[in-house]
Amino acid sequence: MLDKTWRITKSSVAGFIGDSSFSHGAAMAFFAVTSLGPILLLVVAVAGLVFGQSAARNAVAGQLTGLMGPKSADVIQSALQSASNPSSGAIATIVGLVTLLLTASGVFGEMQTALNEIWKAKPQGGSVSRLLRARTASLGLVIALGFLLIVSLAVSAAITALGDTINRLLPFGSVLIEGLNVLISYLLIAVLFATIYKVLPDRHLEWRDVWFGAFVTAALFTVGKSLIGLYLGSSAMGSSFGAASALIIVLLWIYYSSLIFLLGAEFTHAYSLEHGSRLG
Repeated sequence: MLDKTWRITKSSVAGFIGDSSFSHGAAMAFFAVTSLGPILLLVVAVAGLVFGQSAARNAVAGQLTGLMGPKSADVIQSALQSASNPSSGAIATIVGLVTLLLTASGVFGEMQTALNEIWKAKPQGGSVSRLLRARTASLGLVIALGFLLIVSLAVSAAITALGDTINRLLPFGSVLIEGLNVLISYLLIAVLFATIYKVLPDRHLEWRDVWFGAFVTAALFTVGKSLIGLYLGSSAMGSSFGAASALIIVLLWIYYSSLIFLLGAEFTHAYSLEHGSRLG
């Protein structure tokens, strides 16, 4: 058991270094920053169909503030606001869709390139068909983000509705509620990672190849986002970059998160060779 764990860990780190993860992470961060507005616009539009635009925007704002801090969250909120037309939800959705198809495929395309390198997969089909697949995958993943936000809002609403009852019946009700929120967030992140690891590579993968790695990556991300927040909060970013500090923090946060995503992908690949359908 320990021998296999060591082999998987060593293979993951070696692959992370050998597959140019730092370069891929930088490219993913750049594309993500340039496409955050339209991506979040569509996520809000999808979730807004069920809970309304205001509730969806507030949920996104709350998540961003918890992840990156209020200043950086304000930068992304501004990008979301500028990408939308508050006078018409339908027009905002159409504008976001067109802009997404033109820009957001960059970050997913870079993810696909990195995952193909990790899985040693060769691109399938011609350049036009690959471009269409990338656009379709980008749109599908963003819609999936919207549905995950719907699930998160629904579960959070249910927990809030039961909050008084839980606090009345249990002595540590508030701790339980907070733990449930963390657990739900963790599970949703794991589902998102599993979907990306399964869908994006130009190679057929079984779900059992990606689930365990996705849960490990979600754990790394959950711990890592707190460490990233502590580092960025204690560093001299604000004084070093002045007015641009919030944008720099967003860029660095996405970059470090991209590295966690790629390390998790390397672990997923190494684990599948030991325990998944690619055993042996």
